[in-house]
Amino acid sequence: MPAEKENGGQGIRTVQRALDILACFSEAQSELNLTQISEKIGLAKSTTTRLLATLEQNGYVEKDLSTLKYRLGKTIYYLGHIAGKSIELKTIAKPIMDKLRDETKETINLHILDGTHRVCIEQSLGLNTISHSIKIGAKHPLWAGAGGKAILAFQDDEFIKTVLEGAVNPREELINELKEIKTTYFCSSIDEEEIGSSAVSAPIFNLDGVVKASLSISGPTSRFSQENIKHYQKIVKDAAILISSKMGYFHEES
Repeated sequence: MPAEKENGGQGIRTVQRALDILACFSEAQSELNLTQISEKIGLAKSTTTRLLATLEQNGYVEKDLSTLKYRLGKTIYYLGHIAGKSIELKTIAKPIMDKLRDETKETINLHILDGTHRVCIEQSLGLNTISHSIKIGAKHPLWAGAGGKAILAFQDDEFIKTVLEGAVNPREELINELKEIKTTYFCSSIDEEEIGSSAVSAPIFNLDGVVKASLSISGPTSRFSQENIKHYQKIVKDAAILISSKMGYFHEES
C-alpha cells in the first residue's frame, strides 16, 4: 500500500509538471525553447525533455524543427474549441447583467448578431419606476442604437458595407463612429433608434476573439447626462470584458 501511495503521488506530480509546462505559454510568448521552459517550471532539462516528448506525442505541444522551439499543439486548440462551444453566453452573462442593473438601476440588454440584424436574447429590467425595455427576440438594425453598432464595428469591411446600404443615418458619420468604437470598445446612442431612449454599449468577444454579441445599458434619455454616460461607458466595457473572459477570450490591456 505505501508503494502504491508513493506511485500515486509521483503520478500527480508528473501531471502537475505537465500542466505547468502548458501554462508557460502565453499570447506574448507563444513559442519557447527547452531552456526557457525548464527555467520557468524550475526543472532539469532532462526531466523537461521527457515531459515535452509525452506532450508532443499527444498533440499538446508541437516542436519547430528549424528553430527547436515549442508551441501549443492542435489538441489544445480542439479542447479549447469544445470548451468554448459548451459555454452558454446567457448563463455567463445573466449574473453580471443583474449586478450591473443593480448598480445603475437601468435596464441591461444582451444582444447577439443575427444575419444583418441584432436580437436581444436576455434582459435585466431596470429598477426605476420608468424604465426602458425591448422585446426579447425582436430584430433590430445593426446601424442604429448602441447595441447594434458595438457589434457592427468589429465585423469585416464587406459585411459593414452591406449593412450600411440600408442605413438611414449619414454613411460617413457611421463609418467614422465605427472606427472609433474599435478603438474605445464602447459606444453611445441618444434618441437614435427611439426618441426618448438612450443607451451605452460594449462588444463581447468569444473564444476566437470574434464579436457576435454586445452588452448595453439603456434607459430614458433624461437620465443619460454626459456624466452618467461617461460612467456607463466604463462599467459596461468592464462588464463586457468580464463576460468575454469567461467565454474564453483573453483581453490584453493596451
